[in-house]
Amino acid sequence: MCGFRADEPAAASPSEPDALARRVPRAGYLVLLLDYDGTLVPFARTPELAPPDSALRELLRALGARPRTTVHIVTGRSREVAEAWLGEFGFWLHAEHGLWSRAPGASCWRSVEVPRATWRGEARRILDEFVARTPGSMVEEKSVALAWHYRMADPALGDAMARALSRALRERLEGQPAEVLAGAKVIEVRPRGIHKGRVVPLALAQAPPASMLIAVGDDRTDEDLFAALPANALAIGVGPDVRSAAFRLADVSAVRAFLAALLSR
Repeated sequence: MCGFRADEPAAASPSEPDALARRVPRAGYLVLLLDYDGTLVPFARTPELAPPDSALRELLRALGARPRTTVHIVTGRSREVAEAWLGEFGFWLHAEHGLWSRAPGASCWRSVEVPRATWRGEARRILDEFVARTPGSMVEEKSVALAWHYRMADPALGDAMARALSRALRERLEGQPAEVLAGAKVIEVRPRGIHKGRVVPLALAQAPPASMLIAVGDDRTDEDLFAALPANALAIGVGPDVRSAAFRLADVSAVRAFLAALLSR
């Protein structure tokens, strides 16, 4: 027997973007919490090849101009990339899964307090070992976190090495204030306790009373975001891998269509 275990929730059936948008009240205040890679843009072969295209830029400008709307981009990207690609739109930006945040119009980023990353040197040595053993893989360095990407590796080899890498990291970093997270063709090591769910209280604190939160994301890191949402929020998974969201959109194109439909509500 294959597939997910019987005790795992099934992913919701894909919704039509227009039908999902009709669930959003017309006159209410919206707070959008949007993942980037795999949600607003398709995955690229390497991380630097996924800047916003012209159609997305037009959509984001329209969302930024929508009345009664606050947009938060909640990404695993570094703050430098988030600023370079998305800084012009006047959104809240949250980088490295909520480690860094920057308010609209602010000139500086603020970081969550984290313990000293004593694990980082050992983690980098392990990742380098797996880069050497996995042609097509690479390491991305962030301010604290480290990410091993294997989208360009042979699929079977990459998946096998990702499982082995996850085991090696957990064994050799046991007791350290770090955690290992598997994403879409990436294994990331980040400070323990840093996750996208930490953005939700900040978003709520900045929003008017009775605002409706809508969160959209495509992988395991977004499950943390969905888990932190209030009961009246709308959690939308993208693709088949997110199982905790009540609603699902099929792909990036559907996400963009849903966001475009919100512009008329």
